[in-house]
Amino acid sequence: MILPLIALLAATPQAEPSTDIFIGTIERDGDAIVLRRCDLAENRYTLVDAGGVQAMAKLRKAKLPAYGEVVAHAVEQGDGVILQVERVDKLTPGKSCHLADVLGKAG
Repeated sequence: MILPLIALLAATPQAEPSTDIFIGTIERDGDAIVLRRCDLAENRYTLVDAGGVQAMAKLRKAKLPAYGEVVAHAVEQGDGVILQVERVDKLTPGKSCHLADVLGKAG
């Protein structure tokens, strides 16, 4: 009974990675463009184009750092996670969602 179930699961196509919205400060890190999440840990993710999408061209031309909403799916790569970007929404140059950045600019 278990073997037919295993064969059925093996034959089922794998679902596409789920897409989420990642909110944070988008900035350059050498040649890479990264998202620094608006969370306490300030997790950082390298951004790359999702297959067949040219979303990164907008970011390469943008004045960074900028606040934005990255619509992407997370993919494990090595010891980290990269975001395969579908699109970027609400890109606001010169803005940050991190308190340390705001305090640094005020002082």
